Formats: sequence, C-alpha cells, structure tokens
Amino acid sequence: MNVKEFMLHPTICSLPWAGVYIHPNGRIKNCAISATPLGNLNHQTLEQCLHGDINKQIKQDMINKIAHPRCNACYSVEKFASNTALTESNRSWYKRYGIKSVDMSIYDDPNKFELRVLDLRWRNTCNQACVYCGPDLSSKWAQELNDHRWSVDNSIVEENKQYIFDRLAQIKHVYLAGGEPLLMKENQELLEKLIIVNPTVEIRINTNLSKLDTPVFQLLEQFENVKWTISVDAIESQYNYIRWPGDWSVFLKNLDLLQHRKKDINFNMVWCALNSTSLFDCIDFLDSQGFQENMYIIQCLSGPAALDVRNLPQDQILQLKNIISARSQTANSSQWFAKCLTTMYNFLESKSNSTLDDLRKFLGTIDQRRNLDSQTLFPHIYDSN
Repeated sequence: MNVKEFMLHPTICSLPWAGVYIHPNGRIKNCAISATPLGNLNHQTLEQCLHGDINKQIKQDMINKIAHPRCNACYSVEKFASNTALTESNRSWYKRYGIKSVDMSIYDDPNKFELRVLDLRWRNTCNQACVYCGPDLSSKWAQELNDHRWSVDNSIVEENKQYIFDRLAQIKHVYLAGGEPLLMKENQELLEKLIIVNPTVEIRINTNLSKLDTPVFQLLEQFENVKWTISVDAIESQYNYIRWPGDWSVFLKNLDLLQHRKKDINFNMVWCALNSTSLFDCIDFLDSQGFQENMYIIQCLSGPAALDVRNLPQDQILQLKNIISARSQTANSSQWFAKCLTTMYNFLESKSNSTLDDLRKFLGTIDQRRNLDSQTLFPHIYDSN
C-alpha cells in the first residue's frame, strides 16, 4: 500500500497497527472511541492484547474495506464531513502518524504491529466532573456517585507499563488525556524516561487547564514539541456549570500563562444542548484573545444521549442551522473551524435517539445533586414545550 492509497482508503486506520489506548479500568483498545476492546489488563498482558486475534481481525476487516460498526464513531463523523480524507475523526487525525518514517507495506499485513502512538489514561484522576463525562474518566464523578470500579491494581499497572517504557525510543506521538493528565503520577514517570530517550517526540496533552503547578507540567516544559489541547465549551457561569466545579477565572489565568509562553494551543470543544448557541460566544471570546480559526476542533456530542443538541425543539434547530450557515459564509474554508461547521450542520440533519424531556430530567438530576440551577443558566432548554 502506498501513501495515497492509505490516505484515501475508506476504512483503514493506522492505530490497529501502531496505537494503544489504556483505559483506567484496564481495558485496552486501538483508540479511545473504538467500540471493541482488545482485552483487559486484569486478564491479559498489554502485549497479548495488542498482538492478539481481536486486533488481527480488526486489521483484516479494514484491509478488506469493511466499515465495521466498532469504528462507527469515526465513520459517522466522516459521513457528515465535506472531505472524508480530512475531518475531525480520530481516523483522519492519526493517519498523519501512519505515514511518518513507516514502511507502508505494514498496512497490507494484519499480523504486523509496531507501537508508535500512545493514548494513556492510566487513572480516572480528575478534579472536575464535566456534565457530559462520568466516573470512568473522572474521579470527581466517581466520588459523587460513590462508584469506584474504574481502576486496576497498582501491581497490574506496574507489570504492563514496562512494555511501553521499553519502546519509548520508537514512539512518534504521545497523547496524554484523562481524567486530568497534569495530575497523574504515571505521566510524571513516563515523561522522566521519555525526556532521556526521545526528547523530540511529539506530545499532545488534553487538559482542563485548572491546575498548572504540578510535576507533570514542569516536565512538559523540558520538551520542545508539546501541543496543548485545551478543553473548553463555554464561558463564565456556563463554563462553571458544564465543567463543574470549574472556575472560569482560574481557567483564564492559566490560559494567559500558556499564551504568554507562546505554547502551541488548540481547543477541544464539545457541542451539546447546553451550549447550542453559546459555543459561538466562547469562540468569539477566544478570537478576541488572539486565537484563530484553525485552533478550534468541535465535537458533536451524541452521548450521553440526553445532552444531544438534536433534542432541542425544531425552531431552535432551525435557528442553529441559520447561525451555522451565516458563520460558514465568513469562515476560512481551509481552517478546522469551517470543517467543523459543515459537520455540525450535517449533524443537525440527522435524528437523535433521545428527547427534550430526557434532557430536562438529566439536568434536573444534576441540579439536585450539585445544588445548581440549569434553568437560570440555560433557559432555552426550558422555554419551549
């Protein structure tokens, strides 16, 4: 397979040949949004998961151009995009790492695997409980729900992380997310080893930017190729609700620090029923701070289903389409923001699996448990019958 065939291939992804995603409960997958686990560290070693029969079958299906439902999270995003070779999907994003210093014949063989991409969520450690998250990726959520199933024994982590540490010199891309990656002690150990054997590796850290005085942040300062993906979906009091118990003033202070240090920044933004129109207020604010259209990656939330923007009344859906159409007229078509607008519009053309009543019930439960008031902050959800 040559580079052009790989980039235009309708189903193939580099991650089954090169990537690993580690979930806090020990589940191993090719990537965070794949629907098929390769195994679990509670029952197999990491090496057994990556080289096992499940991963081989995934690769064979991709080679055979079978769009298996396990990868619908990417295929569905690409369905809404204007250019399937360059979308916000994980598959499109990671293809760029699938062609760097790689013998392309690897993608013709389902038995081959060479670890080059890391997506590590060692723990669910997090100091925020974002409204659309849950206890599996947030210890704050786990504490709130008294749900502590989402971790593996330290001895299992110790046993398996050596497989990764032994291959750090060949890694092309490290993605640290969470949870909150700046708070994870395992990330500190990883970076201490990585700076010695692979100091020029590309690192992307996806952070809520709530706390920078950590050992992980100090280590990241030693690397020359760090990209900061910052999670933000709204401003001011809506920010505090969506990213509870986030503090907008703290976020702004830390964002200013990164900006003044001239960090490579982009923004990971989740579009849902709560910030259906105020997401654009957030973008306008970031624009006013000197950020640009190519820095915004917008994900259309479909789960939890209750928060899906398509649950809003049809008059609001029509209003959103008009806003998106107007924004598209002035957006630079070559930038990520324009591509996201196309995806958002096409997303609204499809149907949700939930309802407005489900949305209100979901928020009512959140409000009661956290002593919050979604009706004041998001009146558009309650104004229509």
